[in-house]
Amino acid sequence: MTITINGTSQVLAGLPALFGFVPRHSLILLSTLHHTDNTCKVGPMIRADLAHVVTNPGQAVDTFARQVGDRPVHSVLAAMIHPLTNPGDNTTLPQRNTADTIAALLTGHGFTDIDVIHVPDIAADARWRSYRTPERTGVLPDPAGTAFAADAVAEGRVIADDRRDLQARFNPAPEHMRERLREPISTALAAATTDQHHPAAAAARLDRADTALHAANEGTLPTDDADIIDLAATFAGTAFRDALLALPDNTAHHAAENLILHLWRHSSDPIAGQLATVIGIHAYLRGDGAGAQIALEHADPRQPLAVLLSTMLRHAIAPSRIHGVIQNASADARRTLLSEPAAEQA
Repeated sequence: MTITINGTSQVLAGLPALFGFVPRHSLILLSTLHHTDNTCKVGPMIRADLAHVVTNPGQAVDTFARQVGDRPVHSVLAAMIHPLTNPGDNTTLPQRNTADTIAALLTGHGFTDIDVIHVPDIAADARWRSYRTPERTGVLPDPAGTAFAADAVAEGRVIADDRRDLQARFNPAPEHMRERLREPISTALAAATTDQHHPAAAAARLDRADTALHAANEGTLPTDDADIIDLAATFAGTAFRDALLALPDNTAHHAAENLILHLWRHSSDPIAGQLATVIGIHAYLRGDGAGAQIALEHADPRQPLAVLLSTMLRHAIAPSRIHGVIQNASADARRTLLSEPAAEQA
């Protein structure tokens, strides 16, 4: 059964909250999945620049099919977001050849319940229309009033007006400042590596990091050079990084992102590349795939954790599926640093 008109309108209006920014000039491929209680839920989705899709539609569809894998797909919605070529003509939809190609490619991957629609913008009162069934049409509600947006607000997530706004978060401090801190942070990382073998020193370092995370949750970031140096080394070091991944909720993960992004701005590679990966993990764990992908663009791709994050994003693995694994692994890492016995796990 195809998504209802009202359901389509709600999902389209929810795209900014789902992606973390307002998609424009884009192709969205979105799946709905059968749930165990016979309802449907939004499944894996991707966004691709429409200009690229026009010249190479197969790449986007292949990527989407890999993400969906063998999940129980209920239906697939392909949304082409692009202004009308002639705003005065409400019936002639742009890029029809591309829409037909997308439908054929999805069919070739075995998807059976497919709709391809056009919407000029993701905004209140924007009208969408189906390429395949002309009578299927609807009007978007206010994106800020959707359940998706309410969830984003409740979790402290910010919905950017454009993907470039998310990319602009990765704005490093002036070069002279980062150069001044380069050697001290490198020296501090060596000290953190030593601390991980001494439980008392490890406990003190974890306590400083936990205090900084709590302050970030209250909206306060470190300004003193000594604190920035110490914390950058702590979150860049593998043992302490792992021990600090276990956080209680999405709000805490968002605060950790803000803190580590602040440290990233003051750091230089290779430490900056390590911190970017940690930012990406926290973004991923709170469901912000776009933020995680942007963080990876600044990460060292050779890091095992960066490879793992890239794989999880590529295959659209839901954070809920690995949340428990990360919580347990992080708790074990903290116990190891503190020389505490491992806990029995069910």
